[in-house]
Amino acid sequence: MADETFYRILFVALYALFFSVRGYYRFVKPKNAEPEKVEPERKEFGFAEGIITFAILGSFGSMTLYLLNVDWFAWSQIPNYPEPLRWAGAVLVLVSIPLLGWIHRTLDRQYSACLQIKESHLLITQGPYARVRHPMYTVLNMFSFGVALVTANFLIIGFASLLITPFPFVAKKEEQMMLDTFGDEYSEYMKRTGRFFLRIRKT
Repeated sequence: MADETFYRILFVALYALFFSVRGYYRFVKPKNAEPEKVEPERKEFGFAEGIITFAILGSFGSMTLYLLNVDWFAWSQIPNYPEPLRWAGAVLVLVSIPLLGWIHRTLDRQYSACLQIKESHLLITQGPYARVRHPMYTVLNMFSFGVALVTANFLIIGFASLLITPFPFVAKKEEQMMLDTFGDEYSEYMKRTGRFFLRIRKT
């Protein structure tokens, strides 16, 4: 398991890098901002939210076992797993980190971890949002799937794959909230942008 020890260290390093950026913009930077009124959070725990919760709990549980003692988890390691897939996962994570910083810098005070509208809420259409409506979801899933590939563990990869599936429903709910708030402005914005990836323009 000497080789696996290296990948476990790589896994932890990638996690630490990503969440140092995520943590700064979510917990440190907001402390310096002026408080403002927000609309009540839209708390609707439906099917999509249930899948996300299950996938996150499953991911953290399986990743904890993987890190504590890989021998306990040997039954779920994929045999003859191609090493380039591990490195592809690492590259995916490394690409997601600067993208995450770019997204947070673009959102600045408009960022919220909850589904809610702030008093001074603006429609952000620059930076990564110029072509994609939900780049944050794209980056979070890039990271989750990337670190899963590093582990070569079918259970961790399975939970990461499951985590991706509900996001179209979550994004649709968020888009309806934005339509309710910004009306035609957001409707026009939707026409020229892709949901999670760049929109392919017809020539």
